[in-house]
Amino acid sequence: MVLEDKKERILEAALKLFIEKGIDNTSIALISKEAGVATGTIYYYFENKVDLIRDLGISIKEQRLVIFQDLIKSSVGYESLEKFWMENVEWGVNNPDKFKFIMQFDLSPYHTEDTEAKLSDFGKKSLELIEDGIKNKILDDLPPKYILDFFSAHFLFTVQYIIQTKTKERKIFFNTFFNGIKYTN
Repeated sequence: MVLEDKKERILEAALKLFIEKGIDNTSIALISKEAGVATGTIYYYFENKVDLIRDLGISIKEQRLVIFQDLIKSSVGYESLEKFWMENVEWGVNNPDKFKFIMQFDLSPYHTEDTEAKLSDFGKKSLELIEDGIKNKILDDLPPKYILDFFSAHFLFTVQYIIQTKTKERKIFFNTFFNGIKYTN
């Protein structure tokens, strides 16, 4: 239990410093000082700084995957997509540091195909759900990857907007997203 506590302290310190100083401006020595552990302790858990960055990114993305579990159990429809989108937005708004880190991480050279491979089940299932929504004429006949990327981009923009403006509005933003992908004759 003590070992897991130290690892969590390291990840929390890294998250805090990556947000404050940026990924590249944060050293292992700085993380160890912030976490209150010896520098060698970090190397007990992580091979190097890149390993720590990727582990943090994957662990945060896995936390978001819990939201995805409900959608997997249902079929794609307006209500299930709205619930999934709203829960993702609320996660981002309620976890601004994790959200900011994921934005940095996703655009960084540390986010590789190898990193995404660890989360590939999510990607495959997302595309399958989208394909099902297209087949059932709930979603427009667009490339499934386009719809997935549109979701991600709209989610990122919406969370940023809500954090900056502190608006309580949510539904209108979902409708803007859904109107862009819904089935039309």
